[in-house]
Amino acid sequence: ALPHLPAQCPGRISGRGGTTEATGAEIKAVIVGDGGCGKTSLLMVFAKGDFPKAYVPTVFEKYTASFQIGSKPVQIHLWDTAGQEDYDRLRPLSYTEANVVLMCYDVTSPSSYDNILTKWYPEVNHFCKGVPIVLVGCKTDLRKDKAVLRKLHKDQLAPITYQKVSILQALVFFRLPRASSLNHH
Repeated sequence: ALPHLPAQCPGRISGRGGTTEATGAEIKAVIVGDGGCGKTSLLMVFAKGDFPKAYVPTVFEKYTASFQIGSKPVQIHLWDTAGQEDYDRLRPLSYTEANVVLMCYDVTSPSSYDNILTKWYPEVNHFCKGVPIVLVGCKTDLRKDKAVLRKLHKDQLAPITYQKVSILQALVFFRLPRASSLNHH
């Protein structure tokens, strides 16, 4: 059960995802990725429509957003996690009952992208086996920023391209999730 609903809540479907008579479908999405890659900004814009003014490292935050899919109300609980190594032992606590994991990287940081395969995929695959994964490139607005490009070029690097991501998706992430948690009878 999601943390704010008791397990014996009437109308709640046990297992991953569920519904309540009052709220419709509920989805728990856990967001992971390197510190500073854009996870919190992505969530704040989605849940609140507001872009953060300054970078403040996250330990754990939860945002909730409501929307409709057809005539069904949907509530999505977005669990923002810390990307810093200091929290590697605490972060797995947020994976419990996840319906989907958003794996984020910064398109202007090749090391952030490389960590998808070396750190984030192994961790998520260990704690959330079988849970659908969505790969999200953040900071795409900076892909053509002249100052960012100069800094990358100075280090003999370049922004992550769509082609590079396509290769990763084909090698690792392409798998179809089982029936959607929104398809309840």
